[in-house]
Amino acid sequence: MDAIALITAQWTMVNVALHALARGLSPDDWAFRVARGQNLLGFTLWHIPASQDWTVQTWVRNIPEVRDREAWAHSAGFDRLGLAFGISLAKADAIARAVSVDDTLAYADAVLAENVSWLSTVAEGDLDQVPDNRPHLARHPAYRTPDYLAEVQGMWNQTLAEVIALDIGHGRAHLGEAGLIRELARQNLDR
Repeated sequence: MDAIALITAQWTMVNVALHALARGLSPDDWAFRVARGQNLLGFTLWHIPASQDWTVQTWVRNIPEVRDREAWAHSAGFDRLGLAFGISLAKADAIARAVSVDDTLAYADAVLAENVSWLSTVAEGDLDQVPDNRPHLARHPAYRTPDYLAEVQGMWNQTLAEVIALDIGHGRAHLGEAGLIRELARQNLDR
């Protein structure tokens, strides 16, 4: 089995499914909250590529995330409004309100391109290595907060293959959740 090709295919399929799910969302759909205390649909959809970005750029490579780079510096919602996880509901809402469907899909495409480009430099044997992930804590104060550290607590000794597989599964789970929320939003908003 070609593990590199499999990972590339999985990331690509998450991206294709994200595009299919987000296509045609109205601003009301994007801002829909299924229940008190739950994230807005827009945040959940933004969170998918943001988590992929974080996984590869921050956790594995210890370089700036795609959304922190000059090309994205002035795009709404991509200027460090918050981390992809370990943030308050208010911060998650602010991200959803700051980014649009089109912004999120463009970001998802940029993250996919960056991740696949990086993956083409990875040897299959590297997938069994544990990334040197602790140094990334120095880059942003937010990476040293209790909420962030609680989110990553179980990840320190995971191999590259485990980290990537968990992120792909995480994205797929959120796609399923978002699909259900989209349908509930449309039923609720049609009343």
